[in-house]
Amino acid sequence: MGSRSEDFKTGLVRVAFANGLFELQEDDWGNKNWTASLLIPKADSLAVYEKAALEAATAEWGDKARQMIKDKVIHSPFLDGDGPQGKSKKTGDPHAGFPGHNFIRVKSGADYRPALIDRQKLPIVDKAKLYSGCWGYGVLHCFTWDNDKKGKGLTFGISMFQSTEKGDRLGGGGGVDVDKWAESIPDEGNAPESTKTGAGAGGLFG
Repeated sequence: MGSRSEDFKTGLVRVAFANGLFELQEDDWGNKNWTASLLIPKADSLAVYEKAALEAATAEWGDKARQMIKDKVIHSPFLDGDGPQGKSKKTGDPHAGFPGHNFIRVKSGADYRPALIDRQKLPIVDKAKLYSGCWGYGVLHCFTWDNDKKGKGLTFGISMFQSTEKGDRLGGGGGVDVDKWAESIPDEGNAPESTKTGAGAGGLFG
């Protein structure tokens, strides 16, 4: 069993492939998960994400984790929206909304559906209220994995997503303490200070 970081709250991110938060998706091994991609503007810091990734990697692989990451022995969870992974495998075209962003793929096991809430902390059950293109804040953790097919890697798990802002629609379609992480967000204002902290890994994943 792999290691994981502590839970943390993201900065403001944009959701893509949001359908995976409402309908279970099957992976290459036949496992069903709740999934989505989170788009992070390239101008925004990845420090809080890198801190969690390094925490999980060090817990699993010890002091050698840093060098393993530098040597790319460990698959990075950070993907480039302007790179190959930001493009459709079918058409080769960029996924809508991905250029100009870093992105991460998030997942949670079938038995641990993420809590989905709106600005007032009310549950979201309607896909129309949380679609690909919405902005908001996630509660994530990073975990390690190791398998014969892909080797070693890091992935972000998702426990909660709070949708706070509507955006243009993009193509594609566990228990968490909501009161601990969520906050009633006014119609205007900057991101909460709690989302801006995190001693990063110093560009280790770059």
